[in-house]
Amino acid sequence: MLELWDATKRIAYLPAASETVRVTESLNDQYFCSFTYPKIKGDEYKYDNITRGREIRFPNHVENGQRFIIRSVNEVRDGEKTYKSVDSMHVALTLGRYYYDGYIDFQAAVYPDEILSLLAEDTPFTFIVEGNFEPQDIWEWGEDSKLALLHKLVDLWKAELSFNNYEITFTKRKGVDSGKQIRRRKNMKGIKCTIDDSERVTRLYGYGKNGLTIEGYAGHTVKYIDSQYFDPNEPFMAKKEWADIEDQGKLLQEMQKYLAEYELPKVSYEVETLRLGEINVGDTVRIIDDALGYKVDGRLLEYDRYPFNKSQRPRLVLGNFRPLKTADYIFQATVSSKKAISYTSRNAVLKGIKYDDSITLVDGLGMRVSDNLDREMVRLGQTGPGEYGLAMFNKSGTKTIWQEAETGDANFAGKITASQIIGSYIAGTEINGGTITGALIRTNDGYPRSEMSVTDRLFAVYKDAFHSLAIVNLTVQNVPGVRFWDQQLNKTAYIYYDSETPELFVIAQGNVNIGATSGDVIIGGDSVMINGVNVNSTLNSLQFQIYSLDARVTALESAGS
Repeated sequence: MLELWDATKRIAYLPAASETVRVTESLNDQYFCSFTYPKIKGDEYKYDNITRGREIRFPNHVENGQRFIIRSVNEVRDGEKTYKSVDSMHVALTLGRYYYDGYIDFQAAVYPDEILSLLAEDTPFTFIVEGNFEPQDIWEWGEDSKLALLHKLVDLWKAELSFNNYEITFTKRKGVDSGKQIRRRKNMKGIKCTIDDSERVTRLYGYGKNGLTIEGYAGHTVKYIDSQYFDPNEPFMAKKEWADIEDQGKLLQEMQKYLAEYELPKVSYEVETLRLGEINVGDTVRIIDDALGYKVDGRLLEYDRYPFNKSQRPRLVLGNFRPLKTADYIFQATVSSKKAISYTSRNAVLKGIKYDDSITLVDGLGMRVSDNLDREMVRLGQTGPGEYGLAMFNKSGTKTIWQEAETGDANFAGKITASQIIGSYIAGTEINGGTITGALIRTNDGYPRSEMSVTDRLFAVYKDAFHSLAIVNLTVQNVPGVRFWDQQLNKTAYIYYDSETPELFVIAQGNVNIGATSGDVIIGGDSVMINGVNVNSTLNSLQFQIYSLDARVTALESAGS
């Protein structure tokens, strides 16, 4: 049930309001809650405390625990009944009570998080940027309510807003492909389709201050721009004036924004439906009405519902529909969910299964694969200025795997987890800036294999003799031996370690049997070095003493006999 709060504590539960609670929400715009509360004898305390400015809270399992501020209360007498009609707005909309008195005349190449931080200052709100946004130029921004300025940023970056109490997400796309269907004779009670092209524009003439146009700017030879939907047989031409704009670049930017908003007819489906389960504004829903011939996917733009009263039918308004042309076949993939897609033309073939709202398209740079938040994950083609090949990115936009255009070298950043690496030998291999874990390294002919963890660098160098092989920063775990084979010299080296002293490293040509010896051991040429001491000289000295002792013992035995 609803809860009534003041600034510090819960005042009361409002069970008598439950049947009338209505939530009205639209994408990037309205988010309100309304209800009526009767005046009941013995319940005057709750009734009297429902006043303007108090907070209405939903429980966590209903409406995700969202909060609303009461903005108007009207007392109504209807016969013998007296009740309050209450209207409240989501707490996120109170951002409009804050004013930003700074002003940006012009600032080039700004990212949204930079300017959103200005809106968050001296407010209880936090902003989260979700998805990859290109930098934009900011013109004449500021000296207005922070909510109005936020909507200007939404228009500039073609973004959408998601509210979670005092946390506001600035995202490429709110909602998901829900997979929900509204079908006639199943959960659809009524449907109304509205198509309006009275404001549609596919060729826009733009004018700035003193008749300024874009003609002659950045290759534009005319004073208008065309939509991709412009059809000379069915044109929709119009003009728009921006009397305060004196810069051609700014004029072109405003013309492009305006055309994007009005290039398509306004098409909406208003549906009265029964239960759909969990669904949110911004989600993609399918409408199927065989009698009217409707079978469309659309986004939920407006949603009226009664969270505590399942007998009341919710009302949905779905939109963002557009006529599809041959060039729009990719759009069919972006709005389809878990369904097979097959399209064939002279120039393109698209077949496969679409699991979510990710996008795969071919643009001027090559093939681009983006996730459902329009974050670029893979680019095949031109990956940068003068660079061509393949690049992969993580969700934060950091390049993780790429090919150097000049050398053709493959690069990786981060961690590579490998199942197995098979080869006859390892030589001339350098690994920098990453970690390989869980690798199975073995030879084709079944020689001892090992599970190794290579930290920082493994560098094998062969000179004129195999004993020059160097292993740097190598950790060998739980293996009796690892074989390395030099194909050119046709020689074999082994790395050994003792289970008692795993820090021991031995590099040798041929089999070496090492006991419980600790420290660095290097075998090469005619010397054996342990911790910097030439063991060969020590062994020779010991051998000489043993020979001497043996000679003395023999002499004593001869004398005794």
